[in-house]
Amino acid sequence: MFTEGARFIDWAILIVDFLVLAVIIWLDAPERFHKRKVRKQLVSVQRIMLDGHTLRESAPTAVPDVTHDVAALWVQSVQAWINDSHESLAGSSRQAALAFIHRDVAPDVIYGAISERANARTHFRELLIRLDNLRNIMEKADVYF
Repeated sequence: MFTEGARFIDWAILIVDFLVLAVIIWLDAPERFHKRKVRKQLVSVQRIMLDGHTLRESAPTAVPDVTHDVAALWVQSVQAWINDSHESLAGSSRQAALAFIHRDVAPDVIYGAISERANARTHFRELLIRLDNLRNIMEKADVYF
């Protein structure tokens, strides 16, 4: 009926094998694509985190005291980093952007090593909060992306 030497059962087994293969691919492919997407987004979050750590290391110190202009420039850099990071995260994941801007009620810790000029201590605390939020996003990347 089908071909010489091939019986109906042979064709049925072949079709079932292809159907099983199709189901395996159908179930496995979305997970693989999701993992690839998460890895790609994680690289972006790591870049943002590295930029934030660079800002943290360049924070204006109280000893030796820096000028008001230097502290104001650093504060502007922190604010620009927060805005750029939020935009970048919002472009890829609304949940990650919300987690980034989330601010727990934190006790007012005074960072004595940071200059008081141009409100640098307040921005330093904001920087640390945002870096902690990014760390949480990185640890739970599957949830956010």
